[in-house]
Amino acid sequence: MPESELTVYVVSHTHWDREWYQPAGRFRQRLVSLIDDILDDPPAIGDSFLLDGQAVVLEDYLAVRPERSHELAARLRDGVIEAGPWYVLADELIPSGEALVRNLLAGRRVLATLGATAPAVLYSPDAFGHPASLPSVARGFGCRLIILWRGYGGPAWPSGDTVRWRAPDGAEALLYHLPPDGYEAGSSLPVDLGAARERWRRLGAVLGARSAVGVVLLPNGADHHARQRERPRALAALAAAAAPARIAAGSVTMFAAALEQRAAGASLPVVSGELRASYGYTWTLQGTFATRAYQKRANATVERMLLRDAEPWAALAARRGARDRRDVLHAAWTTLLRCHPHDTLCGCSIDQVARAMDARLDDALSQALGVRDDALADLVGNDAAAARSKRTEWMSFVIVRNRAARARGGVAELEVARPMAHVRVGPGSGREPVPAPLPIEFSLRHDGTPVPLQALERSVRHDRIESPLDYPDDALVESARVLAWLPPVSGYGTVALSIHADASAVDAPAAVRADEHWMENEWLRVEVDAAGALRLTSQRNGMMIPSLLGIEDVGDGGDLYTHSARPPLVRSDRLGEVRLTHRGPLRAELAGRIEIDVPIALAEGCTERLSETRRMAIHVALTLDAGDPFVRIRLSGSNECRDHRLRIVLRTGLADAATFADAAFGVVRRTAIAAPADTAETPPPTAPLARYVTRDAGDRGVTIYSDGLAEYQSFENGDVAITLVRAVGELSRSDLPERPGHAGWPAATPGAQCLGAFEARLAVFPHGARDTAGIDRIERTAEDVLLPLTGLTLRGMVGAPHETAGLELEGPGLAFLACTPSQDGEWTVLRCVNLCDHPVAGAWRCGFPITEARRARLDETPMSACEVAGASVPFQAGPRDIVTLLVR
Repeated sequence: MPESELTVYVVSHTHWDREWYQPAGRFRQRLVSLIDDILDDPPAIGDSFLLDGQAVVLEDYLAVRPERSHELAARLRDGVIEAGPWYVLADELIPSGEALVRNLLAGRRVLATLGATAPAVLYSPDAFGHPASLPSVARGFGCRLIILWRGYGGPAWPSGDTVRWRAPDGAEALLYHLPPDGYEAGSSLPVDLGAARERWRRLGAVLGARSAVGVVLLPNGADHHARQRERPRALAALAAAAAPARIAAGSVTMFAAALEQRAAGASLPVVSGELRASYGYTWTLQGTFATRAYQKRANATVERMLLRDAEPWAALAARRGARDRRDVLHAAWTTLLRCHPHDTLCGCSIDQVARAMDARLDDALSQALGVRDDALADLVGNDAAAARSKRTEWMSFVIVRNRAARARGGVAELEVARPMAHVRVGPGSGREPVPAPLPIEFSLRHDGTPVPLQALERSVRHDRIESPLDYPDDALVESARVLAWLPPVSGYGTVALSIHADASAVDAPAAVRADEHWMENEWLRVEVDAAGALRLTSQRNGMMIPSLLGIEDVGDGGDLYTHSARPPLVRSDRLGEVRLTHRGPLRAELAGRIEIDVPIALAEGCTERLSETRRMAIHVALTLDAGDPFVRIRLSGSNECRDHRLRIVLRTGLADAATFADAAFGVVRRTAIAAPADTAETPPPTAPLARYVTRDAGDRGVTIYSDGLAEYQSFENGDVAITLVRAVGELSRSDLPERPGHAGWPAATPGAQCLGAFEARLAVFPHGARDTAGIDRIERTAEDVLLPLTGLTLRGMVGAPHETAGLELEGPGLAFLACTPSQDGEWTVLRCVNLCDHPVAGAWRCGFPITEARRARLDETPMSACEVAGASVPFQAGPRDIVTLLVR
């Protein structure tokens, strides 16, 4: 683009990593000074200061300066300060799509408390890659423009700075790509005219050559930078140096309006898919998915608890007249979202930040569990306060809940808690009573009919009943973990099982069979041969994997951003000391251990591993339940070595097959990322892992499920490796052949060596073709693996609990995403996604009356009215469509 046709919007900003090489509290001290300065001397109308596209900084500032909330609100309303639309600038490849939506909704709530709105721009200047569905997210929040940097650029993409990015569902957004120096391209502009000319010589060459429509953004700021000193003089010098190009001081809102207007009539390239490759342009930093892997797994656990337990039960309880729990849900999400900034969730921060994240994850999980338990108590009719005065009428029931939007039966894992002794607390309580033993045998009944059971283990623990008007009631209980075979439980429904002291032997309609080194059901046979190889055979199509799993370990001389392999690579495939720990009829389990000799650390110079080794035992439990077409794999061990990467390798036997991976709002097909020969960063062969990854050979496939480990590698020979532990001790190193130079500020991170216990829960599902029915089976199996039927004992009930029918989603290939109270409390939000590349007719069937339904955007803006047929809402889902309905 000729300079005479170029308009450059210079936007003053700061890029605010909330925590990174300093903890959040220390960075907040600098933030307070920065915003104080802006409020004391605000930009002129038409100019602005951008607070990095996130709203959490407003909360952080007001926690210290509450007295300036009115000033801050006024500056946000008149546009001289801009913040949002995000709550936090999150990593975008590790959180679920729904977590990205909650992030944007939380940002909107913060701004609304100040009477302000965010720029209609999805601003993401530093995320380490972007999901294929991000244009759908942007349009779902009224944003027509996405501004980003990493993950895009270089010879693999169009050369201009503006393209149209098309999501799998067909939604499009303008993508504006920052220059190679990213959000700091215009930092510290000189006030001297000669220096300004030299700076423009370099800037103008880049901006002009890349400009697709003649409107460009020059971000004037950098990491944790306050507003530039003498900004008016610097802008005047730049304007003189850049002539005939036009330099305009402005806001992101002004830039977006100008860009969108100019792009409206332009013929722009269209791109699609994930943005995970900016090789030859800027660092992509795709090596963080296994850094502090245990935190990724914990984050996934909390997300599942909020999305599939707390929100749906709270929404269904509210529909039945229970209390409104929106505020406590928002508080739980806010706690979790503060773990999602990319430097936090990606693990590339100092250990103090990681410890703070651990505490937030624990807190968020506790909040989510509280919402779930309170909402379920409302649904089943348990009033703890009213029941306290009727202790003689107390009964115990096991409340089984189905966390899927479809009817499911079969094996459910339950905790049966039987009271042994009442426990007093406080002065005069005396010694804890010695309880009398309970009868070993008991039975569970549904509507008076015994259900088949298999006992797993027993223990003794304390159990408390909370009441809003009383001290807790504490009892010593025998806690029995059992399996039960149940008839179908309605989608998001509950059933109550009564507990009886007599034994009742009842056979299940399906069973698993086992002996010392094998187990099988109607779907699979699992066996360990004399050499310790684990063989998996499909009973349906004869597909056989002769050696399913192994363990590998390699040295890692990298940092928190980048894996850097160091020899030697050590492997073991032998499962030893195999024993049968459960023999059915509902569950069989084989347990064993794989031993591997791991060098204790890297040698001095970090080029190879020490010769001294330590034997690591990885305990493996293989579980097969009656009626399940998948085998579960539970791994545990203790890491006592440094500077290495430990992976489980699962063999599918499907060489030269396609790889499909679960991602935000649907599955993506992934292939190896190529990079130009002269790139400054080598692309890793690993990729982000959400719930599952599939190897698809056309007529058959194998899907591997993970409960939160976030990194996999798919090999041409059909193997899939999943990282269990990545142990490194430096935030950033400058001497890595894969990425020369520091990606962050150097700091020792001994906590990132992840010494101590580790655990993983996986599953393997051999199946047929990945057609519509196959896609549906893979998704439903994900729910069965990660969200099985489960139940807990509710003590202190007076009268029988209500059984509830909640919510069912119909339509092949439609996947449940959300059931949650709307932001305004007037509706219940129901969301699903069509995983298929063709239209699907679907319907929601609700266990509560519906009088009105509307299609809506992701941000819950109502759109067209929908047909309501009793308690059912039929709808049409386009190819890969994200369908949001509001019902009431």
